[in-house]
Amino acid sequence: MNPQSDRLTGIEFRPAREHERLRFSVAEMKGFSGHFLPQEGELEYHKIDDPMKHTVCAFDGGDIVGTTLWEPYELTVPGRKSDFFGVTGVTVAPTHTRRGILREMMRRILIDGRDAGYPIAGLWASESNIYGRFGFGISGETVVAKIDVRDARFRVLPKVAGEIRFADVATMEKVAPVVWNRTAEKTVGMMLRTKADWDWIYDRRRIPGFGKRRAFCVVYREGDEALGYAAYRIEHKMEAMHSCNTVRVIELIAATTAAEAALWRFLLDIDLTGEVVHHHPKKSNLLWLLADPRKLSFEPYDSLWVRILDPIKALTGRTYSAAGQIVIRLTDEFCPWTQGKYELCVDSNGRATCEETGQDPDVTLPVASLGAIYMGAHYLADLQRAGRVTEHKSGTVAQIDTMIPTSGVHSFLPEL
Repeated sequence: MNPQSDRLTGIEFRPAREHERLRFSVAEMKGFSGHFLPQEGELEYHKIDDPMKHTVCAFDGGDIVGTTLWEPYELTVPGRKSDFFGVTGVTVAPTHTRRGILREMMRRILIDGRDAGYPIAGLWASESNIYGRFGFGISGETVVAKIDVRDARFRVLPKVAGEIRFADVATMEKVAPVVWNRTAEKTVGMMLRTKADWDWIYDRRRIPGFGKRRAFCVVYREGDEALGYAAYRIEHKMEAMHSCNTVRVIELIAATTAAEAALWRFLLDIDLTGEVVHHHPKKSNLLWLLADPRKLSFEPYDSLWVRILDPIKALTGRTYSAAGQIVIRLTDEFCPWTQGKYELCVDSNGRATCEETGQDPDVTLPVASLGAIYMGAHYLADLQRAGRVTEHKSGTVAQIDTMIPTSGVHSFLPEL
């Protein structure tokens, strides 16, 4: 008897139905050790039509004991925009862990992504030791930045031609999408938010309501043009009768370096503040703006995990920075349809063609390693030193690193 099948005896896997929507929400929150509030039910999944059709769930009798949900996105990848299969809401009830339920749900939902024609899938991992086994690779990093505002001067104050003003909800609803899209045009790893995404963000996090604790919003403009915005909350704290509040930044998006510098300067200069905290993409100019870099501390974290679903679509769906021809053997135990040998040819304009081939490989990559380098967040040579790459033709790893240079990846994705 197959031990995996034996452990799953009595478990049914299927999408949740519309009348089971509330039960799905209860099960998902319970999986994250939370209590579902029924009044939030209509806010949770209204970004997409018929959200239950996008689920794969595990049922034990009448109980939902496992949840997954996928949502359609566009993601900025190097030189292009890509359809993106966003996996979220992945839980298993504490009463049903270690039985293979997660593995089976992930297998089924990734098949859904393949069948829907998506080149790549991705998620934000609540537990970082889980998703490598399913072929996901860390394709972006974030940091929790803490800035001691005492004497947090800039080394050089950039020329700022604009001004910062507070904004209400109506203003933010107009301004934020414009700034976001303009920034995304030149930034890898940003979701292209739809109106439904923005409605969801405002309902759930409420700028300025951006959540049940009120938030402040400011917009940076040069003339009539909005070039940046920040949303933040203030956590009040007193020490020895002195205010030393924490400014917690929800989101800071800037389309220009001047806008970014001006918004940071504004946040650091808020009176009665002891520190500013922001969970943001690893790429940031703040370290280089500060005269004293030790005013800034970083706690790094993984963020975007990418999973290749269609190697040919994925490899031709982005641009490259150098011409070259490489034969890649891709290994994939979890989704074996991606396995094979692929000849990647990149022309002098950075455009790629790719096809399966019978040629000997220049390099062998596990699918998670290809996911890790896909967005340009990591050097393949680093993965090689960690034993995650096998080079058959000397110089191939260095060639790939030239073709796929590392760059700043946004990859802070509250949407997931």
